[in-house]
Amino acid sequence: MKRDEIKSAIEKLVPDKEMEQRLAEKISQKQNNKFSMKRIAALAATIVIVTNLGIFGHKLVEKKATTPPVVSNSGEGINIPKIQLPNQKGSKANMIGLIVYEGRIYTQSGTKISPEYGKKLLGEKLGTTKGNIDEWSKQKDYAVEFASTIGIAEVYSVKGYDKSFRIMTYTNQEGIVNAEFFECFNGITIKSGEDVFGKLKIENNISSATLEKFESWNNNKQQYTELKNLQSLNNFIKELKNTTPYTQESLMNLFDNQGDANQKFIYITLKDGSEVQLRLFKNGYIFYNSSHCFFKMDNEAFHKFWNELN
Repeated sequence: MKRDEIKSAIEKLVPDKEMEQRLAEKISQKQNNKFSMKRIAALAATIVIVTNLGIFGHKLVEKKATTPPVVSNSGEGINIPKIQLPNQKGSKANMIGLIVYEGRIYTQSGTKISPEYGKKLLGEKLGTTKGNIDEWSKQKDYAVEFASTIGIAEVYSVKGYDKSFRIMTYTNQEGIVNAEFFECFNGITIKSGEDVFGKLKIENNISSATLEKFESWNNNKQQYTELKNLQSLNNFIKELKNTTPYTQESLMNLFDNQGDANQKFIYITLKDGSEVQLRLFKNGYIFYNSSHCFFKMDNEAFHKFWNELN
């Protein structure tokens, strides 16, 4: 088969509803497995967003289900505009998991929660998603309250968190329970790390933490090391509020510097059972997947903590 014929065939691949349901069920069943979800997300993303044969591995993983909104620097911080529908329709559209609530667009979070702990965090029921947005939707479809790309799910506020920042879904389909956070990090201005990490409520709220090195993460080996001495971690967390934000686009080259010496992942379990993933880069950069920004920590606390992650 010629290259053009292969390209044409791939572009016509669109997941049907049964496939979406099977993927959703697999994700639900693997809620407590950090990296089985990565593989499933990569498979779904391949089907939905393939537009040519030149896809690079790290970009597929980083996109997960979205291309981040364009962000811009200003004297007042980094402006992250509201998410807009892509101009292209059909199989070329780059869909993301999102919910529209009170004029805000919430996208799937970089913080995970198990069904057990998610049930404890259920706040006020806010409504039920409509599942009305797909690859062929128009911009006006976003204006509908509880419009979503995730199908039908009940939406709740989250105990302990501002609902203008975080909401959650909680579903029980044929005995398979799934809890998931959605966060609003668009249509805002980020001036410092406090505008992101302060909302996550990590400081003075850590229950435990684990490390995964890049080689394990990249190859889905699921090799984790518990961080038994949390003092350096706590010192590092305290400095997150003072970090300087940079646009994701301006530092995309950091993703290319792979290997254990350049990237590490920490998973911080908070006292409410939620798990925050932070991706650390050599020389003081931190990335929280939902925020679409890098944060630079010019502080000894980062280097001390980094050097202890062996």
